[in-house]
Amino acid sequence: MGDSFFAALRVVMPMMLLMALGWTVRAHGMISRPAMKEFDRVLFRIFMPILLFKNIYDMDFSQGFAWKEMIFAGVSLLIIFAFSLTFPRLLTKDGNKSSVIGQAVVRGNYILFGVAVSEALYGEGNAGAVVMLSVLVIPAINSMSAVILEMNRSGQARFGKLCLAVLRNPMIIGAILAFIFKGFHIAIPAPVWSVLRSIANSTTTVSFISLGIGLDIAEARADSRLLLWGVFLRMFLTPIIFMPLSILMGFRGQNLCAMMVLFAAPAAVSSYPMAVAMGADGQLAGQLVCATTLLSVLTIFLWTLFLKSFGMM
Repeated sequence: MGDSFFAALRVVMPMMLLMALGWTVRAHGMISRPAMKEFDRVLFRIFMPILLFKNIYDMDFSQGFAWKEMIFAGVSLLIIFAFSLTFPRLLTKDGNKSSVIGQAVVRGNYILFGVAVSEALYGEGNAGAVVMLSVLVIPAINSMSAVILEMNRSGQARFGKLCLAVLRNPMIIGAILAFIFKGFHIAIPAPVWSVLRSIANSTTTVSFISLGIGLDIAEARADSRLLLWGVFLRMFLTPIIFMPLSILMGFRGQNLCAMMVLFAAPAAVSSYPMAVAMGADGQLAGQLVCATTLLSVLTIFLWTLFLKSFGMM
C-alpha cells in the first residue's frame, strides 16, 4: 500500500507544484491572464502538436496497433458522445450552455495528462500506449466536440464543414505529419530534431504552469448548478462507468493507464477557445476547465492509488 501511495503521489505532485507555480506567478502580477491566454494559443497550435509528432515519430510500430484497446475506446467515446448530445439539454434550455457541458464531457485533456501520468508511472519516454490510443482519440474528441457545438449554433452538422474543421486542427495536422514522416522513413536533420525534442520536452511543464495561471476559483463559483453538473458528469460519472468496464476487458499496465486518462482527465484547455469561436458560452467553458483541473489532482491520485494497490497498473 505504501508503494502504491508514493507511486500515485509521483503522478500528481509535479502537476500540483507546476499549477501552484502558475497560480503564484499570476497572483504576484508577473503575468496577466489575458497575456497567458494568448500564449495558450501558441501551446495549442505549436507546442502540443510537436509533442504529439515527436511521440508518434519515436514509436515502434513493429508490434502493431492495440486493436482491442482502440475498439473499446472508440465504442466508449460513441456512447459518451450520444449522451453528451442529449442529456445536457435536459439540464438547461440554453443551447449555448448545454453544448459547453456536452463538450466538456466528451473532450478530456488527453494528451497533456496522458503523457504526464504515463511518464510519471513508467519513466520518461514510456507513454507509448497513450500515444497509440491518441491516433483514435484526438480526431474523435475534436470532431465530436465540433458536432456538439455546431448542432447548437446551426441546428445541424454539415459533414464537409466538420471534416474541414477537424483537418485544420493543429493536433490532427501534427499526427498526420508524424505518420507521413514515419511511413515514408523521412529522416529529420539532427539540428531540427534537437529543437523539436526540446519543444516537446518542455510542453508538459509549460502547459501545467499555464493551467495554474488560468485557475480562478472565484470565477468558478458563478453559474454553480450547471458547473456542478458538468464537473460531476466529466470527473465522476464517466470514469465510474467506464473504468470498471476497462478492468473487466482485461486491460492492465500502460493500457489501463491510457484508459484512466481517457475517462478521468479534466476538460481540455482547448475547449474554451473552441467554445468561444463557435458562439457557445465561453465563460462556462472556462469555469469547467478550471474546476475539473483542480479536482483532477485528487481524482487522478485516487484512481492511481486504487489501481496500483490492486496491481492493475
